[in-house]
Amino acid sequence: MVIDLIILGLVLFFALIGAVTGVSRQVANLVGLAVAYFTSRRLGPLAGPHLAEALGGPLFLGVILGTVLLFICTWLAVRYALGALLLRILATGQHNEHRGVDRFLGFVLGGAKMGLIAWVVLSAIAFFEQHVVIAGRRVGLSPKESLSIEVARRYNLFELTQFAPVKNLVEVARAASDPKRAGQLKDDPAYKALRKDPRFQRLLQDPKLKQALARGDTAALLRHDGVLQLIQDPDVAARLGAAARASEREP
Repeated sequence: MVIDLIILGLVLFFALIGAVTGVSRQVANLVGLAVAYFTSRRLGPLAGPHLAEALGGPLFLGVILGTVLLFICTWLAVRYALGALLLRILATGQHNEHRGVDRFLGFVLGGAKMGLIAWVVLSAIAFFEQHVVIAGRRVGLSPKESLSIEVARRYNLFELTQFAPVKNLVEVARAASDPKRAGQLKDDPAYKALRKDPRFQRLLQDPKLKQALARGDTAALLRHDGVLQLIQDPDVAARLGAAARASEREP
């Protein structure tokens, strides 16, 4: 319960900071960082040789200096210009002195950013506890009776994004071993492509993995290098998702 109160306090604190700065400055800062990153990454190597020649230094120094200067200049320019434009749109009054909408949206965005950070951290803790085993025991890091930890376990960011194909793999393997559901899969293009993949075939023939698939033990599957290599292939991940959906369709 203590960790829940700490997270709530942090969310409120950063929400208040967001209200002070306003949504216009927050959005302008984020957009400025993104634009500056892509601009400096593309143009830094082009400006590097000219800077190196002008300074009489090595090429790598010119590239680094050019990248840093482009990043800072682009970030400041976009931040100032976009911030002023957004403030002009959101503020009211003759001299844009009334910033009620800007501050309210800033309050929401500031709290949302802190909430997102907390979700990522708690998801990492919950994922580590569930899937990492040391000396035959799972590691316990989170306090008991924490509502935020329970939410992170139920809606784990890493399981929903990076490791969602593992659940699809379990679903496809179970469907393939069920005669009724296997009939629905036999004509599915995604499943046909998976059957032709030697990596998929090796996993299905591994006795330990077959047991883990039958139990739906995602923790054991994630500890297997072959499974991780398979699900990290974008094409295979897409086929697993398509085949899992096909296995759930009504005949």
